[in-house]
Amino acid sequence: MLNLHDAMEGRSLRSVAEDAGIHHVTLLKILHGRAWPDLATISRLEIGLNADLYSSRSVRGPR
Repeated sequence: MLNLHDAMEGRSLRSVAEDAGIHHVTLLKILHGRAWPDLATISRLEIGLNADLYSSRSVRGPR
């Protein structure tokens, strides 16, 4: 998830995981492509990072 890496803006893995309420190992697996987050995890990450990680706009493309 490139959006996730960009949204972290140099913050530590543990800091982001703590703010999102997920385990840092889970975040590490997501970043390395060894796990795919469910919608609840994506939502927690979006709230913790105050970022739009999964936008239907980006899936559909510009109109």
